[in-house]
Amino acid sequence: MGRNIHDIYDVILKIIILVYGEGFLRFIGINKNIKEVLKTEFVTLKGIKFYLDFLCLLDDGTLCHVEFQFPKARPNDLDRFFDYNIVTQVTHGALTETIVINFTSKKFSEKIRIIGRSKCFNPDYVYLGDIDYAGYWRNINIKVESNLKLTVFEEIVVLLTCLIPECKKKAHMLDKISKLLKNKELFDKTRFEYVQAIIQMEIENLISKEEQSKITEVVDMTPQAEKLISQAISEVHRKSVHEARIDGMKEGKEEIAKNLKDLMDDEEISRISGLSLERVKQL
Repeated sequence: MGRNIHDIYDVILKIIILVYGEGFLRFIGINKNIKEVLKTEFVTLKGIKFYLDFLCLLDDGTLCHVEFQFPKARPNDLDRFFDYNIVTQVTHGALTETIVINFTSKKFSEKIRIIGRSKCFNPDYVYLGDIDYAGYWRNINIKVESNLKLTVFEEIVVLLTCLIPECKKKAHMLDKISKLLKNKELFDKTRFEYVQAIIQMEIENLISKEEQSKITEVVDMTPQAEKLISQAISEVHRKSVHEARIDGMKEGKEEIAKNLKDLMDDEEISRISGLSLERVKQL
């Protein structure tokens, strides 16, 4: 459990969406086909870097931009996502639709970001904590007993169950899942090695060493799966470091602006600090 837990959640969901593609999009309610998976690193003309979680071109010509937020998105995250939309639309010349995936249940109202006087940013929200995991697992248990192959959605549920904060018995569930993996016939053979790898990541990062020692079945990881995980970890780490740096710079600017409040007017503070006039007035 040495890595940043937020990064681990992002890595696992990134691997799931790369492995399942259209199956995962349908799971979250997007019934469109993926034409092409696109790069997620962008550099603007001003040299500013952006790192997205997932971006693809759909068969209807629109871009689908997916962001993973653990445990849930903050209102200020929407500013970044709006910037991502502008950059991706300009780069690819297509409309970008954003989906924000929150790991928890819907415990706060969805936010619409008003930007300036004429722009409104209203992404779609998905709450993984609101999925009927109990209902899915009833079907999964029946199929395990009957040795019937799981559906794409059921495979995804196996991988997501221990990621949501509402799952309080992660060690118990991971032990159950690791035993379930003994029967390869339950899973699609082209995805099985990735299912194994994801579960191994969850065992290594979501529960304690003591709990790990009680997992009775060892989950193997193939070189191909290890390569995909290593790539996903590298991408998420770059994004995490970049966002931490940006947040630090923003906090520094706001601290400077606060200290200038008694010395000059808001317009001058905005010019010096680089913050918007609206943000300076809010400080």
